[in-house]
Amino acid sequence: MIVFCLVVLPLPMHWRRAMMRAFKSSPVVAKALYALKIIFAFIFLLFIDTFNRLQRIGEEAEQEEGHHHDYSFEASLKAKRFYAQRNLYLTGFTLFLSLILERTTALVVDMLEREEQLQHMKKESATANDDTNRLVEIDSSYKKQIDDLKAEIGALKKQRPDFESLKKRAGQQSTEYDQLVKERDALLKK
Repeated sequence: MIVFCLVVLPLPMHWRRAMMRAFKSSPVVAKALYALKIIFAFIFLLFIDTFNRLQRIGEEAEQEEGHHHDYSFEASLKAKRFYAQRNLYLTGFTLFLSLILERTTALVVDMLEREEQLQHMKKESATANDDTNRLVEIDSSYKKQIDDLKAEIGALKKQRPDFESLKKRAGQQSTEYDQLVKERDALLKK
């Protein structure tokens, strides 16, 4: 009952985890749980024995109904039936509570494990979100660099016709210069 109250008591999560780890890893607790299982097996045997005893008392009462009895025999029979029923209820209730305790403890342990997994997943999610944000920032910086390079390419393409016209002019001036030099040489020779 004390262990059940400790398990069900609303304690902070780190206290519960520490308590459950101690329960799981302690060899004393493991031996106590094993002893409790043996005790509950004996209680189950007592439950079956009490059920059989109650049936025998009922059969004995049916057989003796036809005969004339004295008061003490009937009181004894009723006392036997009362004790058998009491034992049946006690052992049955004990078995029922043991099942409830076992299931509740299993659910609490499972809940603690799930909460630990949830905390771990939250940490992973936060890390993944940070990584995602970092990747989005890197992606946006690459897109910005790509846009800047495209703008430079566009500016260079706009300058290309200027370079072509400059080349043509330089070519034309060069040919004019060559013609003028030839004319000058021809005039100097004359």
